[in-house]
Amino acid sequence: MDYAPDTVDGTAFCGIALDCPEICRVHNLQLRKCVAFQGTDTGRKFYMCQIQNEKYHPSNSLRIDERIENANLVKEITDEKIKIEKKYSSLVGDVNKFMDDTEIKIQKDNYANIMGKTEDQKGEVEALKEEVANLKEAQKTQAMVMRNCEVRWGDEREFLKKENKKLKKKLEYKVQYLIHEGQDNRISS
Repeated sequence: MDYAPDTVDGTAFCGIALDCPEICRVHNLQLRKCVAFQGTDTGRKFYMCQIQNEKYHPSNSLRIDERIENANLVKEITDEKIKIEKKYSSLVGDVNKFMDDTEIKIQKDNYANIMGKTEDQKGEVEALKEEVANLKEAQKTQAMVMRNCEVRWGDEREFLKKENKKLKKKLEYKVQYLIHEGQDNRISS
């Protein structure tokens, strides 16, 4: 029976149970001595909470211990869950901040590429422009040398053509002379 039956004050067993080592676990008070006065339990002695009309059983104490233990476990789990949620929120915040910072950096780099080059790229572009200017100058110099060579070679070519004509005329003249002399020799022989 978990409820307290009607009680009567017994002369030998009544009042607060100071000699009892147990206390009410719910209210943390000494138990009260009672004698049952109802049904088949009449005359039976038992301990009862001073505040509530609830019969005290040692098994109730075990249940209360279990409830306290479970409550402590629930509290530990809840605290751990709160810590994990805070850590998770912190990590999510860090990742979001990293993503935002990265996105801003990429946008700045892209904007710099669109509007102008970065300092490294500007230096690189300047070096390439200088190299292109040097190559153009070298190309102009080579073109001038080629033109001068062509003019000189053209002059030499003209000179050689004239010399070639002279030599051909001399050769023709000598060939005709030899032919003419060879005919004269044949005739005289």
